[in-house]
Amino acid sequence: MTATLIYALIAVGIIVIVALLLCPSREGAAADAEISREHVRGLWDAPGLTLAERILDPTDYLWLREELGFPGLAKALRRSRQQMALKWLKAVRRSFDELVRNPEPALPGGAPSDARGSWELLRLTPRFHLILGYAFLVVRFFGPYHRLVPSFGWMHTLFSRAERYGSANITRFP
Repeated sequence: MTATLIYALIAVGIIVIVALLLCPSREGAAADAEISREHVRGLWDAPGLTLAERILDPTDYLWLREELGFPGLAKALRRSRQQMALKWLKAVRRSFDELVRNPEPALPGGAPSDARGSWELLRLTPRFHLILGYAFLVVRFFGPYHRLVPSFGWMHTLFSRAERYGSANITRFP
């Protein structure tokens, strides 16, 4: 009886947590309305890409935290950059949606466009949204300065231990 009650409480807790995570926040709705077409237009130009590099570059954060010794100011910079990175990712999503929604221009010869290209775009669209969703999760939970691709440097130590404790040389034994 007690185990059933505990499992029921855990299930209700999980449902509440999932519901809280899935409900749209007021900040998210305001940020979506705030991203207009003007922001999306200059996204792929040189200044837009420079801005994205600057948002995701941790040198200012590390300089404030370690060299100047202002950890509180560094945390504030990290939070503001995280919000800017989320807005930038939303602008990327909106730009991609506009790209997909725009029809291909008609060829001058009047020949119909290749249907195979549109199926290829349809196949690549879920992949793009999956990668963008992963980037949203990383930026939201780990911050803008976290690597999207984890490093596998720890595997080198794992393989060096395996070599150190390798199998015995059976040819030496009679």
